[in-house]
Amino acid sequence: MVRLGIGRSGRALAALVAVAVAVLAGVGEAAAVMRGEPARDPNGTRRSTVLIETPEGICTGAIVGADLVLTAAHCVSASGRYRVRYLDRSFRRVAVAVKRTAAHPGFDPRHGFASDDVGLIQVTRPFGADARPAALPSGGWGVALFGGRTTGEELIIAGFGSTERSRSRDGVLREALMRTSEPSVPGRGFAGLTGEEGQQRPGMCVGDSGGPVYRRIGRSFTVVGVLKGGTTDPGRECTSTPIFVPVKDYVSWVRQTAAEWGAPLGGAVEMRQ
Repeated sequence: MVRLGIGRSGRALAALVAVAVAVLAGVGEAAAVMRGEPARDPNGTRRSTVLIETPEGICTGAIVGADLVLTAAHCVSASGRYRVRYLDRSFRRVAVAVKRTAAHPGFDPRHGFASDDVGLIQVTRPFGADARPAALPSGGWGVALFGGRTTGEELIIAGFGSTERSRSRDGVLREALMRTSEPSVPGRGFAGLTGEEGQQRPGMCVGDSGGPVYRRIGRSFTVVGVLKGGTTDPGRECTSTPIFVPVKDYVSWVRQTAAEWGAPLGGAVEMRQ
């Protein structure tokens, strides 16, 4: 499951976010895919999903260019050292240093459910041949997500977070199928996800913040959302009803920032049979 943010002040704030729908929170505690399955397909989410080591914990992100990672703004808001780790075809971690980070200028880290929670990371060298960038959505996907479009679209979430708060340093890439739904936090430009009803519903937990919400069509993955957090399940510190920021609303900012950095964006993740 994914939760908000990371960090000393963020840990307390994230706990509040987990309990309430609208609370003031700083950089919260990140989270991991709850009740998801470990990724096993070397041509699947492994190719574009990365673990981000921040000064205050871990987050997840998606490769969108030769040296670019898309994640949540609250995952790049702290001062200090960052590092990105991606997986090779044998699922071994490969570390890459970070050159610079950027949070969307509209993001307010003082508000736990702030809008514009989108960030970018540029690494110091291109990712290896085992990695492939995910595509960005074309304009129009997120327009009136629940106005002119029915809910229930099946999407894939992926993250390096834990399945429970006590295992916050698990660091295993997990993925789960979820469906679009009304967001548990109304308004603020968020979209919602839900799993099957029952005790074993998937969701996000510590370490999944910033993780991708993928649409898979044929052999390609498009990152249509950035996992943000959500209200937690009763008696738990993870959520089975996560919310995500629709990427389509931020494609222009991503493209502009990438151009300023001289970092070309990539295409779809091609999956070999």
